[in-house]
Amino acid sequence: MDRITLPGAANLPDVGPLELRAAGSGRLMFVSLLLGLPVAANLFTTSGGIRFVLAAVTCALMAVALPLLLVVQARQRALGVLVRLDSHGVGVGDGPTIPWRDLSEVRTTKGAVALIPRPGVELPVVPSAAPFSRPERRAATYTRRHGSPLVLMPMALDATQPQILAAVRRLGRIPLGTE
Repeated sequence: MDRITLPGAANLPDVGPLELRAAGSGRLMFVSLLLGLPVAANLFTTSGGIRFVLAAVTCALMAVALPLLLVVQARQRALGVLVRLDSHGVGVGDGPTIPWRDLSEVRTTKGAVALIPRPGVELPVVPSAAPFSRPERRAATYTRRHGSPLVLMPMALDATQPQILAAVRRLGRIPLGTE
C-alpha cells in the first residue's frame, strides 16, 4: 500500500517521489450493476409488450458492457505506474524520464494538470487502458485543449490535484499557472 492510499496521508509530510496509477476502483462497474438490477428484475416480472423488449435490450447491452468494464479494469491494473514524479523529472510509463528543465510550467484547469514543455521538447501522452485508444489522437486533442500532450487527470488517477501540484512544486520547482 503506498502513501497516497493510506488513511490520513494528507497529514503526512511530503517526501520522496509520487507514483501515479490508474484509479481502477471498480466504481463504474458497481454503479452499472446497481442500475442494471431493476432492469433485470423488470425482465422477469413483465409478461410481454414493449416493456419486455426494452428490458431485454437493456440486459443484452449490459451483458456486453460488464465484461468490457472488467477487461478495462484488468488492463488498468496491469499498466502499473503510469507517471512518476521524482527529483530527476517526470517518468511516463516505461519511457525515459523527462528532466524538469524540459518543462516550462504547469497549468491547472478544472480536472486536469498539464505539464507544458519548453519549445522543441516533445512529451509523451499518459498510457491508457481504454480499448481502441489512440495515443496520437489523444496527444493532439490534449495539445489543442491544454497546450501539452502530457495531461494528468486526477479523476482517473490515484492522487488528487493538490497532491500532484504539491509534488511538482516540491520536486520540480517550475512555475505553476492556471487557465
